Amino acid sequence: MFIEKVTESKSKKIKVWPVNSNRASDLGNPCIRYHVLNRTRYEEKALHDVGLQYVFDMGNEIEDIVLKELAEAGVKVIEQQRAFSWKEYEITGHCDGKIIDGEKVYPLEIKSCSPFVFKMINTIDDLKKGKYFYLRKYPTQLNLYMLMDGHDKGVFIFKDKNSGQLKEIWMDLDYALGEETLKRAESINAHLKAGTVPDGINDDFVCGGCPFTHVCLPDRVGKEVEMIDNAELEELLDRYYALKPYAKEYDDVDEQIKKAVDGREKLLVGNYFITGKYQDRTTYNVPQEIKQQYKGTMKVWKRTITKVESSKDQSA
Repeated sequence: MFIEKVTESKSKKIKVWPVNSNRASDLGNPCIRYHVLNRTRYEEKALHDVGLQYVFDMGNEIEDIVLKELAEAGVKVIEQQRAFSWKEYEITGHCDGKIIDGEKVYPLEIKSCSPFVFKMINTIDDLKKGKYFYLRKYPTQLNLYMLMDGHDKGVFIFKDKNSGQLKEIWMDLDYALGEETLKRAESINAHLKAGTVPDGINDDFVCGGCPFTHVCLPDRVGKEVEMIDNAELEELLDRYYALKPYAKEYDDVDEQIKKAVDGREKLLVGNYFITGKYQDRTTYNVPQEIKQQYKGTMKVWKRTITKVESSKDQSA
């Protein structure tokens, strides 16, 4: 019952608040429609569940831990959670702090991540081209803080939530990214002023976890959508969404294991015995001009599954 009380306490934190500006932490999202809805129809935003609230709260706690570790190591961080505002573009944000290195000062963002993501990211390009959408938003956020405060370099510090290890990733001021972001903010503000809502980006990578899917979906699928009442299929889809994060995690782990053991015939790692060997695989090296003679097309069915929040889900 103690845990239930904690969960109940966290669930009370889950609320939708008015959005009155373009948030630096969110402007990495390329969908203008999302941003306009976020400013004008925020009350319709789907609420995250209590499981994600646990994650958010842990992220805040980890930020405090990292700041403490830096202080214990003699690394000085100033202006923690300083508010930034760029009125011309209606951009606001809160930078985690500025880290001091001798006479130089750099904007600092502290992030926590899973051990699998921790191993995947080592350079700013790993974030810009990240496998997960939230990673791609980080560079835009830090880049805006550099632009707003006149710095040409900033740093991320990532903490592995499992091992506690730290990793720093540096970022040079990216003028091209800055221009792209400011144009996005201008477009958002123009739609707000005109009272218009643009079309959605219609990109599964971006739209998959969007809290406005239930608003956009009718516009995306049109009136031809077929509704079926199939409890068994709905149960399978519920299970699909529950397992989906673990499938991605499995792929990440599998890829890292492959890199670690490839070419090694026999390994004993703790309680795990790993064997491997090279096998011949038949290949056909067909000249390109011959390939073109047999080039053709075939129809394949491509499915996209998006969870739509119902009014029942939102009122629960």
